Amino acid sequence: MHIPMDLQLDLLNPQQRQAVEHFGGPLLILAGAGSGKTRVITHRIGYLIRKGIAPGDILAVSFTNKAADEMRHRVAGLTGADIASDVYLSTFHSLGADILRRDIDHLGYKRPFTILDQGDQLAVVKDAIDELKLDPEQVDPRRILSLISRAKMGFCEPEELEGLRFDPMIPFAQAVFERYRSALRGLNAVDFDDLICLPVVLFRQQEEIRSRWAERFHFVMVDEYQDTNQTQLLFLDELVCDHRNICVVGDDDQSIYGFRGAVAENILEFEHRFDNTRVIKLEQNYRSTNHILEAANTLISNNQVRKDKALWSAQGDGDPIRWVHCADEREEAEYVAAEIERLKFDRGLQYRDFAILYRVNPQARPFEEALRAFRIPYTIVGGTEFFDRKEVKDFIAYLKACLNPNDEINLRRIVNVPPRGIGPTLLERISDFALERELAFFDALAEVAADPDHIHRLGPTAGHHLQQLVDLLSAFRERFSTARNEKSPLVEVGRAFLKRIGLIEHLRNTEKNPRRARRRIKNVEDVLGSISTFEQTEGGTLRGYLERISLDRSYDADDEDEKRGVRLLTLHSSKGLEFPVVFFVGMEEGYLPHHRSMDADDDIAEERRLAYVGITRAKRILCLTSAGERSRYGQTHEREPSRFIEELPAQILISADASESASLADKKDDQNQKYLSALKSAIFED
Repeated sequence: MHIPMDLQLDLLNPQQRQAVEHFGGPLLILAGAGSGKTRVITHRIGYLIRKGIAPGDILAVSFTNKAADEMRHRVAGLTGADIASDVYLSTFHSLGADILRRDIDHLGYKRPFTILDQGDQLAVVKDAIDELKLDPEQVDPRRILSLISRAKMGFCEPEELEGLRFDPMIPFAQAVFERYRSALRGLNAVDFDDLICLPVVLFRQQEEIRSRWAERFHFVMVDEYQDTNQTQLLFLDELVCDHRNICVVGDDDQSIYGFRGAVAENILEFEHRFDNTRVIKLEQNYRSTNHILEAANTLISNNQVRKDKALWSAQGDGDPIRWVHCADEREEAEYVAAEIERLKFDRGLQYRDFAILYRVNPQARPFEEALRAFRIPYTIVGGTEFFDRKEVKDFIAYLKACLNPNDEINLRRIVNVPPRGIGPTLLERISDFALERELAFFDALAEVAADPDHIHRLGPTAGHHLQQLVDLLSAFRERFSTARNEKSPLVEVGRAFLKRIGLIEHLRNTEKNPRRARRRIKNVEDVLGSISTFEQTEGGTLRGYLERISLDRSYDADDEDEKRGVRLLTLHSSKGLEFPVVFFVGMEEGYLPHHRSMDADDDIAEERRLAYVGITRAKRILCLTSAGERSRYGQTHEREPSRFIEELPAQILISADASESASLADKKDDQNQKYLSALKSAIFED
């Protein structure tokens, strides 16, 4: 099969082309920051198709739907949309969900199943803590849930977690883990980690199923391989052990998600795991100037365990890197705001060209205050997610309960929203009734609604409202199951469902602030817009939509606002992004490296990788800042500059003291005067 396509291989650099044209056997592509790895992956897919590999035999896995969608768009540009649609471009979790959607019954679950979000998971953990009668003063539910997640990502029990065996929460986590697993089974639900863990269990128990999925994908590619955890590694092993045609792309120097269970050793040991691996390094950087890359190379060379590589650029040396030491956090924030104004005017930049990067979210506050004072528009990246807002979660809970009557968590959430006279006490009585009769929670609601005398003090009004809810969910469960054509589109059924629920009227009548009421109502209505977009682009079912938003929590309603202002974001959130100008702030001991990471060499190495990621976000200008003292909880603490500043090459680093500059408070006025003077000159000359 020869498919004509314009791959333009001659436009690739020699190393990129070697990676694209590698055909069979394991391949490790060490792709440095800004080295064009997405272009290599997509061209490699096109090359395999041109060589005769059927598009449906290719699997390309990334970590986010945004990255997968970007790959799909680029592959479509090379091969055409019809061919690209046959390539299995996915995330790990979407792939796991597809496998479970087809074969989860072999593990004793029913179809369809529910994917719990973090809030639902936390509710299950809290219930387990209550059942075990653990002291709430000693047990942190969020920490317990984190340990359970870490254990699942490590494919082990909580007490087996390396480096965490002496955590005082471990015994509690182990006790809660058993209850948590049982509760999820009872709910016919899985959590985010199960989407990877359960396919591994399934493959190990059912060889026929494993072989069927392994035979489907003859060529497997993995993006951001340095971010994989132990369970994802086992997942990949099961898929490729028969043919070993696996290509992984990543950069060990950008492995920064150890706190999520990512294992940097996965990419470092790839050659040992797969014999006869070909290794290709992509070291030409297309993003940054050489001064920025020299700083990054010199810094990361201090990590002892890494794959040696040295980034370089054809874009020239560029500006030196500036390190500004400020007296305190207020002076630091004012300096950054004033510099943004100066550079915007001097270099002809827009506010969207600037980013302020910091280690932890609380560091953002003084910069917000300074930007407001300077009237500079800004956006904090990583604020409250759209699907985490209460009114949105309520509507989504209705949709989930409609799809899966065994979803007790979401049924409990909606049973009194809008109010139906079912308070916490009556809800517990219904729950006890379900246990006594060995009924699913929905069936218990139906019986109680039909005969309110089942529950003491459940009056006829509450019983009537409960019956309406049961009838509503039953009726729309049928309507949603047939909403697959133009006569009954999914979004129209959703709109009718929302109207029958009465959620918008409830928000309008109970929210005292009219502006907030309008915003919350719009949020709920935007869910319908999200469903419509999903239906138009993916043509799926309600189950498909709910799985999609469970797997991808991003929401782009505020994208235009982000494009207009300065971005404020953590170093972890900055990975994969790039900005013409970066202010890398809070470069101090205790922040970077973080105080929780200063006792172990491995942790310091990851903190250094985090600094490396921050530096390589900058395209043209990089400014590092630190403060001599900071206030916290009303007390002032002296600070020391980060050890990482000392590791940067002195010949490209210009250090300065912010106090030596003109009064920072007057800089805004200075810039305005400079702008007005230039404007008057231009008018006069005209």
